[in-house]
Amino acid sequence: MGQMSCLFCPALARASLVVVLAAAAPAWADDEVEPTAPASSEGLTRLVEALRSGPTFKVRATAAVALGRMSDNRALPALAESLRVDDSFAVRAASASALGRLGDPAGLPALFDALGDRERYVVDEAREALARFYVKEHLFSFRDALRSENPAVRLVAVSAYGEVMREPSTSAGVAAAVINALGDDDDNVAGSAARAVAALPHERAVPLLVDGVEHAGSSVRMACAALLEKRADKRAVEPLIALVLDTDQNSDVRAAAGKALRQHAEYVDVAAYRTGASEAATDAERIKALRILAVLGDSAAAGAIDAALQSSDAAVRVAGARAAADVGDARARASLSAAVSKESDPRLKRQLELILKSIR
Repeated sequence: MGQMSCLFCPALARASLVVVLAAAAPAWADDEVEPTAPASSEGLTRLVEALRSGPTFKVRATAAVALGRMSDNRALPALAESLRVDDSFAVRAASASALGRLGDPAGLPALFDALGDRERYVVDEAREALARFYVKEHLFSFRDALRSENPAVRLVAVSAYGEVMREPSTSAGVAAAVINALGDDDDNVAGSAARAVAALPHERAVPLLVDGVEHAGSSVRMACAALLEKRADKRAVEPLIALVLDTDQNSDVRAAAGKALRQHAEYVDVAAYRTGASEAATDAERIKALRILAVLGDSAAAGAIDAALQSSDAAVRVAGARAAADVGDARARASLSAAVSKESDPRLKRQLELILKSIR
C-alpha cells in the first residue's frame, strides 16, 4: 500500500506525466494536426473527441496538451469538462495546464474547482495555470473569488490582486481588497495579503496601512498595526495612539497598536506626555498621557500609574489600571493588586479585577 501511495506524490506524479506525454506523442505522428499547429476545425474536433473519449489516459492527456498549444478558445468547454470529470489525474492536470495556456478567463471557474481536487498534483497545476491570469486585464474575473467560502479560492484571488497591486498605477480598489484580506480568518490568505503589502515601497505602503488602522475592522486594524511595526513613519503615530486608547477594541488589537507605537517612539513627544501625566488641565488629557507613557514603557510611567490608582476620580483610577495592564510587569501588577484591595466601589472593584486578570 505504501509503495502504491508513493506513485502519487507530487514529484513522481510530475515525472510520470512527462513520461506519459512523451510516450503518447507518436500516437499523433500520423495526424494531420500537430500539437503546435494552428487549429483547423477538423483538427480541433478530432482532438476534442480524443480528449473526451480517448481509449487511454495517454491519448486523452496528449490531446489536452495539444489543445492548449493550439490556443483556440473553442477547446475551452472540453478542457473544463475534462478537468472536472476525467478519472485520470494525468488528464486532469494536463487539462488544467491547457486552460492556463489558453488564457481565457472563462476557464477560471473550472480551475477554481480544481483547487479542491483529490490529487495534489492537479491542484498544483491548477494554481500554476491560475497564476497566468494575475494581470490587470484579468483581475475583474477574480473579484467574486475574494468572497468565496473556499479559502483556497480566496488565496489565489488575493494572490492575483497582490500581484497587480505592485504596479504603480494600481487603483485604490485593488489595494483595498488586499488590505481587507489581511483580516481573513485563513492564515494562508492573510499571509499572502501581508506579503503583498510588505513588498510595496514605503511611500505606497504606509498610507494604506494607516487607513486600515483608522477605518477597517478589528482584525484588519491589528494586521495593519503589525505591519506598521516594521515601517516607522510619523504619519502613523496619531492613528496608532487613537487605537491604543480605543477601549471598544479588544486587547489584542490594542496590544498590536502598542507594539507598533513603541517602534515609532522617535516621533512621539515623550516629554509632553510626562508633563501631561501629572499636570494636564483635564482628566482626559491626563489619562491619554498616562496610557501613552505606559505603552512606550517610559521610566515615568510607574510613578504616574501609582498616582492615578490613588486618584479620587474613578475614570482616572480605571485609566491607571489600564496603564498598569499596558506595562504588564510585576511592579505594575503589584500596584494594581494593591489598588483592587483598597477599592470601595463594588462595580469599579470588579472592573479593576478584570483588568488585573488580563496582565499575563
